[in-house]
Amino acid sequence: MPSQLIPTLVLAVFAALAGVGMLAGWRRRARGQAALGPVAELPTDPGVPAATAEALYVATTLRDQPLERVAVAGLGHRAQATVQVFPGGVSLVLTGRDAAWIPAAELDAAGLASWTIDRGVEPDGLVRLGWRLGGTPVDTYLRPRSASDATHLLDAVQGILPGAVASRTDPSEREN
Repeated sequence: MPSQLIPTLVLAVFAALAGVGMLAGWRRRARGQAALGPVAELPTDPGVPAATAEALYVATTLRDQPLERVAVAGLGHRAQATVQVFPGGVSLVLTGRDAAWIPAAELDAAGLASWTIDRGVEPDGLVRLGWRLGGTPVDTYLRPRSASDATHLLDAVQGILPGAVASRTDPSEREN
């Protein structure tokens, strides 16, 4: 038994150090992104939703930096979500967090994608919302429960885009 104790303790120390390092890195990322600011709060009376869907919130990443997860404003971790599209914006209610509001004026793209940080799915299995968080372009990825939910959600978001700039496919996935 004593011959197994030392290797077990060494592995436990390495695991603890790795955990502390990951936590420190996550906190450093959050501090570095603090300038992005908070996500807007849900308006008191947003109106009647044009679409509602249950989805897996996958991630929000910095635009053109698909491996840079946004770690602020409660957007850093996957969660089950209820997404509602209203005339004035999109409500994103993540389990265990305050509702986030993406004003329609901040939306600048909507489309489908097949991958984002740590998640690859079938072609066009993710809904991608392009918007500005504190003036910084970001992309939010959602995985609706069904293809019909994805279509309904995407159509509703495209209907409130300020310049009607919408695409069915993520621009980074198009062939040149």
